[in-house]
Amino acid sequence: MRFDARAVSLVTYFAILLFNVYILDLYFDQQLTLYTHPRYALFTAIFNAISLLACGVGFVLTAWRMSKAPPGKVSSGSGAFADRVSWRPTFAVLVAGLVFVSAYALPARTLSSDAAEQRSDNFNSAQVQPSGSGTGNTLALFGADTTRLTIPDWVSAFNLKTAASFYEGKKVDVVGFVFHPKSAPRDVFYVSRFKITCCSVDARPLGLPVYSPGWQEKFDEDSWVHVTGSFTGTDQDIAEPAIIDPQSIDPTAQPANPYVT
Repeated sequence: MRFDARAVSLVTYFAILLFNVYILDLYFDQQLTLYTHPRYALFTAIFNAISLLACGVGFVLTAWRMSKAPPGKVSSGSGAFADRVSWRPTFAVLVAGLVFVSAYALPARTLSSDAAEQRSDNFNSAQVQPSGSGTGNTLALFGADTTRLTIPDWVSAFNLKTAASFYEGKKVDVVGFVFHPKSAPRDVFYVSRFKITCCSVDARPLGLPVYSPGWQEKFDEDSWVHVTGSFTGTDQDIAEPAIIDPQSIDPTAQPANPYVT
């Protein structure tokens, strides 16, 4: 069976429609922020809704025109070209169907420690922007309530103040997932978050070292924890100037917005 170029267009519309439906489903289930920055979620949903409408109209019109075409007519020529296009709709349907089924079969989830390991070259990179209005405000908090500092705030400070004495005794209260880089000492894990600018593609891992011998028996990598304690100097082989001496490490639920911005 051969298909003309309109059939190729019809299946292309179909594939795009499946993608639009999936993105909108993520948005209404409040899971789109697992893949994109929260400020772009509404824009992404609106764009996909417009695309859904436009492709739906295109799909219906193309199907109607094909139903009016004389039987057996190949509008894009015959011979070798027709042989080339004949397989495309079937292949496109198969690919679109597999992608759609996989998307629904596999639950939406945030980036994991595997992704953090793959992007370890950018771990705690120097370009981190603190969550406050400026670096000066972040450092000013060290004279006040340091439990208000987020993981990006601490990482930003690490890149400014490298002396362990600056952090000695400073209290910390953060939430993140358990990440153990391959290069980290056995008794150390990082309470981590991903920082995104646009979407998960540009996400960079950030984390604070926690000294907790035997943590492997208590927590799985990628599990979310709430860590409280204070910083102290360390002889562990880590890049950070200080390490968290935990007062408590409690399992917790993944935040609604797992990434930091």
